[in-house]
Amino acid sequence: MALDELFDQLRHPNPNMRSRAMVALAQSDDPGVVPRLMAMLSEPDIPLRRSAVKALGTVGERSVQPLTECLASTDDLTIGSSCCKALAQVADQWTGLPFPEATMDLLCRKALEHNPVVQITAVMALGEMGEPALPRLQRILQEGDAAVQVACVNALAGLGLAAAQADLQAQAANEAADAYVRESATAALARCSMVKTQS
Repeated sequence: MALDELFDQLRHPNPNMRSRAMVALAQSDDPGVVPRLMAMLSEPDIPLRRSAVKALGTVGERSVQPLTECLASTDDLTIGSSCCKALAQVADQWTGLPFPEATMDLLCRKALEHNPVVQITAVMALGEMGEPALPRLQRILQEGDAAVQVACVNALAGLGLAAAQADLQAQAANEAADAYVRESATAALARCSMVKTQS
């Protein structure tokens, strides 16, 4: 199927058709695929934008650098958030893929900027990147505002690492911390315990 037809299929109302188009685009070695998907991150059509985010995740490593550069240079909240979501998709779909330090550092910076839309998605992306992202999440937990700290607590809980659980325990016991952040840390620790019990 021609590239134009595959991009048209990303607009298809049937999610199965969209998924097939995403896989076909990811398998294409056409150098125009990633730039065209990147251009769709500013689409006002939300389902289409989501399709582009997922497709960039399916593409994998080839999309990491363009997404990083776009996130670093844009002031547009929708594009910034979409870049973070696409990086999270790459991490989710390509488990174990090493991410550049520059990409993780940028996500950490974005998580600490006062911009709720991008902050939360940046934390979410780091949470998908596993153990290498731990130092950045630890920093965000210390320096972020309450909403970002709560997102960070959930990201740390998802890592399943002993060091992350130690951070959650410290946060739950920190009387100087925001009450909601402490409650979230306590709840996250309880979830971690349940997972351990069931496994």
